[in-house]
Amino acid sequence: MLGKLFRQEVKSQGKTITGMYGVLAAATLLIIVLFQIGKFTDQRFFGTIFMMACIFYVISVIVVAVVNFIYLCFHFYKSMYSEQGYLTHTLPVKTTHILNVKVAVSFGYLFLTAILCLASFFIIGMAMEGISAGEIIAGIGKGIDEISKEVQVPVFVLVMFFILMAILGCLNALLMFFACSSIGQLFHRSKGACGIAAGIGLYYVSQIASLAAVLIGVLLTEAISAVPEFAWFMGGACLVALIWTVFYYMICRVIVKKHLNLE
Repeated sequence: MLGKLFRQEVKSQGKTITGMYGVLAAATLLIIVLFQIGKFTDQRFFGTIFMMACIFYVISVIVVAVVNFIYLCFHFYKSMYSEQGYLTHTLPVKTTHILNVKVAVSFGYLFLTAILCLASFFIIGMAMEGISAGEIIAGIGKGIDEISKEVQVPVFVLVMFFILMAILGCLNALLMFFACSSIGQLFHRSKGACGIAAGIGLYYVSQIASLAAVLIGVLLTEAISAVPEFAWFMGGACLVALIWTVFYYMICRVIVKKHLNLE
């Protein structure tokens, strides 16, 4: 049943998400086609058209990322706490498993959105500059190697840090909004407004706590000079992001499991 629930969640969210991927693909293809056409047309006239297309592309990328994120948050709220939530919670699956499936699928789509947006940018660069994927990978590897030498951190550790922070960043953003939606359900009236207020409060608290963690990190760096400064930054950033991710998840889990209050 859990596998069936997972597949259904992927299919349910994918109807809208994949449509936005199509918009991204169309915008990417438009830039490449116009660039190729521009080689055989009047540069002065075509330059204006191409500039407008570039603006359209940037807007499209932003819209795809924002719309997908908003949709994932809305879908979570609708399928967990609105009228549709009654059907969701009648499934013969533990409530915690339902939450885990929704978080996992939402994270997968959001992370894939980020990867596709980056891939779109690189594909356009490859088409315009006439370079191969191997050359781009080699250039990125060279850049990471230089950063590694500058901050005195092994390349593997640096790459793992970037990957981990990307994963935690996506999870953190999603779970914060999921947690705000969950907190709003604790109130019998104005659940949406209470959820927004909770989000504002959580955001400010997280920022203050993060600044305090930075201050502690600076003090520890000065006290233990044997450890490179960037290593402290990496460890601290991962730890803070992980703590907030777990905190937001636990809010969702506790409310869904013990304080569920559907509309």
